[in-house]
Amino acid sequence: MAVPSSSSELMLTLYTVPTANGQRASIALEECGFEYAVRHIDFAKGEHRSPEVLAVNPLGRLPVLVDENSDLIVYGSMAIVRTAARLSGCLLPTAGMETAADHWSGILMTDLSPSFASQFHLGVLAPERFDWGLDYYGEVIDRILGLVDAHLADNKYFLGADYSYVDVLMYPTAATSASRMPDGLGPYPAISRWRDEVGARPAVQRGMQASGTM
Repeated sequence: MAVPSSSSELMLTLYTVPTANGQRASIALEECGFEYAVRHIDFAKGEHRSPEVLAVNPLGRLPVLVDENSDLIVYGSMAIVRTAARLSGCLLPTAGMETAADHWSGILMTDLSPSFASQFHLGVLAPERFDWGLDYYGEVIDRILGLVDAHLADNKYFLGADYSYVDVLMYPTAATSASRMPDGLGPYPAISRWRDEVGARPAVQRGMQASGTM
């Protein structure tokens, strides 16, 4: 895959949906100062199975970032966020914090985000509610959020004093999925403080708006 040597050579299109995954991608692009076109895809109309989408991602999964000037195609929110950081040099961990970035990215994207997704499918999309599954994932989410809250109680951002792509990965989960819990983020004051601070960033607000309304 040929990657442009500078961000000025890029002509980007983001195929996206109004989900936490779509929001992560557009927030990263906004934070890193990229110019990009947005192509909103309607899952309800089956547009993710259209030839247009399958041409850039045969799996039909979103978001997808495409550079019209090269063969650069990146799909998956974490991959897009990290690609935007790498190409622009912004949001990257400072020296010595790379392992911490991998640690928290793994927890957020491998454990927390899929648990919220599973809870949503079992409680909303499934023909019948699976209470045992909802209880199980509820406990998993509570443990993870407790861990995150304790960490943010001692740190301004996930990697200490420096805002990074890890914060971008977490923000949509805190702003949408976690906020819809019965008690919201009330039991997690440090996450609430962090969410409000990150949510006040202009680039974050633009990125949330760019992904569309959930």
